[in-house]
Parts: sequence; C-alpha cells; structure tokens
Amino acid sequence: MVRGGARSRSGPAPDPQSARSDARGLSADVTVLSSKGYKHKPKAFPLGEWVIYETWKDEDGNLRKTRDDTATEHWRAREETVWKDLWKTPQAIAWHMPQFAYLFSTVALYVRQFVICESSDAKAADRATLARYADIIGLTPQGLHLNNWAIIDDEAKPVQSNSAKIIPIKSAKERWKDSLKG
Repeated sequence: MVRGGARSRSGPAPDPQSARSDARGLSADVTVLSSKGYKHKPKAFPLGEWVIYETWKDEDGNLRKTRDDTATEHWRAREETVWKDLWKTPQAIAWHMPQFAYLFSTVALYVRQFVICESSDAKAADRATLARYADIIGLTPQGLHLNNWAIIDDEAKPVQSNSAKIIPIKSAKERWKDSLKG
C-alpha cells in the first residue's frame, strides 16, 4: 500500500467528494471523464513510419540489411489499430481538451512503445518505458491521480425498491436531540 510522503505518488488519492477537498479547493480542479469514452474519430497517427529491416551476413561476413516491406506494413497496421482503440477510452476525452493537448504526441509514443513491447525483441527497459508513458497519459490509476482526472459512470443505475424491508432508524444526532426534549 502507498504510504505518505513528499512525492507525487505518495499517499492515497484525495477524495473529490470530501469536505476537506472542498476546503482546499481540490474538487473544482478534477477533470471528470465519462466512462462511455471518446465518441469521435481520432486524428491521424502522427509518428513517421517505423521501418523494419532484415539483416544477414553475406559470403564475405559483411553485415547486410534490406527493408522488409511486409513487416513494416504489419507494424504500421498494428500501430493504427492500437491508436484507434486508445481513442475510444475515457482518457481520450481529456487528450482532446486544449489544456491537455501536450499529451497528444505522448499518446503516439505510447502506441509505438506498446507495439515494441509486443515484439519478441522487447527488453525490460522497453516495458518500463511503456509503464511510464501509461502513467503520463492517465491510463493507470496513478496516472489518473497525477493528471487529476476522475472517470465517472454516467449511466443511470436501476433503483431497487426495497422500501418495505427498510426500517427507518434515527441518526445519533436526532436521538440525542430527542433525549434532550424529553
């Protein structure tokens, strides 16, 4: 469990509904994101083509390489798929807002890093970088906290009618006031 301290990730996240957050003015700073996600078409993937080369040694032992067009096209198609999937998330609502526009290129770098991590050549450093990007763009609980975002479920919950089973009980304050009266 996270403990207190002077770091950005230390301690529990502030509850935007609490009176203490209201007193500190934190509840107004939280950007609320709909759990339904972003409903618009995403912008084009901004990064250049990731070229994959096939390497081998020739008869003289020299290292040769040629562009592998098929692998390069598969790579680009996978990046496009991940890019489109990310733009369906609630976080994409924030990425589209002007105050968070600086995250746009970081989202693209996350996509590239995600595809790198899917390959068999991925290293531990690649996966650590992916985790950092996920935090920065708000895809993790820590990232939501750092960006001061909250995802809310805006679908109406069905109301269960159990009023016949509910026994009204007075609060402690009401019982105390009643005891003073009589």
